[in-house]
Amino acid sequence: MRRTITILIALGALLYLGAAVAGTDDTTSPAQPAVATTAAPPPPAPAALSLALSTSAPAYGERVEVHGSLQPVSPGEEVVLEIDVGDGVWAPMAHAPVDGFGAYAISFDALAAGTLRARGTIGGATSATVPFAVTPVVRVKTKPGTAFVTATLRAVIAPSTYTGRVRAVVRRDGERVAWTAGRIRHGRLRLDVPTPGIGTFWVELTFPAASGLAGRTVGAKVAARARTLQAGSTGRDVVGLRARLAELRFHVPAASTTFSWELYDSVIAFQKAFGLPRTGVVNRATWRKLDRADLLKPRYRRPSPHIEVDKTRQILMVVRQGKVDAILPASSGATGNTPEGRHAIRWKAPATTTWLGSGILYRTLTFVGNSFAIHGWSSVPPYPASHGCVRIPIWTADWLYNQSPVGETVYVYR
Repeated sequence: MRRTITILIALGALLYLGAAVAGTDDTTSPAQPAVATTAAPPPPAPAALSLALSTSAPAYGERVEVHGSLQPVSPGEEVVLEIDVGDGVWAPMAHAPVDGFGAYAISFDALAAGTLRARGTIGGATSATVPFAVTPVVRVKTKPGTAFVTATLRAVIAPSTYTGRVRAVVRRDGERVAWTAGRIRHGRLRLDVPTPGIGTFWVELTFPAASGLAGRTVGAKVAARARTLQAGSTGRDVVGLRARLAELRFHVPAASTTFSWELYDSVIAFQKAFGLPRTGVVNRATWRKLDRADLLKPRYRRPSPHIEVDKTRQILMVVRQGKVDAILPASSGATGNTPEGRHAIRWKAPATTTWLGSGILYRTLTFVGNSFAIHGWSSVPPYPASHGCVRIPIWTADWLYNQSPVGETVYVYR
């Protein structure tokens, strides 16, 4: 009996354990313990390094400030400023520590152009690259020049190793009026700058990129002066006077620094043409008119060539292709009897005489009958003074005679 009870107890225990194992869906079964999981930490953010310059194109030797920041902050780290020297090689220029906020500041003297970057010494972070140009230092001095000639401009350039051909554009009232060029030698430049007028001019000097430096443009003012001139005066301003008269198509003598009587005739022609007092003296009013005068226009455009004699202004004009090619002083009939209208050169003679006196009519160009001609004469006053012919100065007569064929049209008008 006792043995039977023992067996029954053992069987009951086994049945209880089996039910516990098989009854996992039973609401009365104890819950299984949860298994805890831990996420992996995120990787650290890459370091960021910035770079900024106070100027990207300083003058040679100018102090340049560099600043930026390194994030995240790495205590004790330094930032090195580097320049690309080619073939992937970066050369250090300067360095500075990073402060507690990650900021840094570096300064250096601009001596060479190139591409810059900043680099952290611990984390190896690098900034974006920044192009960097260095321009030459230019110091310009000018001296007052001569009207219609030149003014002197000098410049000192640093570094003295900089070489290049400099172009100078001359402007007045914003308009380009002339240009020239010159080469720098041993850090110095000397230019004779054209001054086509009177007063102040603006000169733009363009220095090209050369010798490892970037190009730059520098401006400077130059002044051109003029004094009163008359027959017998000498100097560079006489050269400028002649050049300007020639530019305006007035017939002028050979170049000289002396104000000759031939140049006096040219001045008289200019003063006649523009309604100035016919003094032959180049005073302030004459200079001002020379400065602003435009080319004269003929009354007639055809045929080409032809001659026009303006009795009111007492000038003779040679016209080619519809434009005035030369202007000479003239003196027509004192009584106004020089025939007006369209004529033609009837015949020519190296010299003729006249029944009106013993004078020789030099290089005669007869245009009406046998009585009215254009010819050279020793006296050509600034007013009508002849017996009816058109007088021109002796020194101009050869030129007109040689280039005016028989049959050429001659217009005479007032």
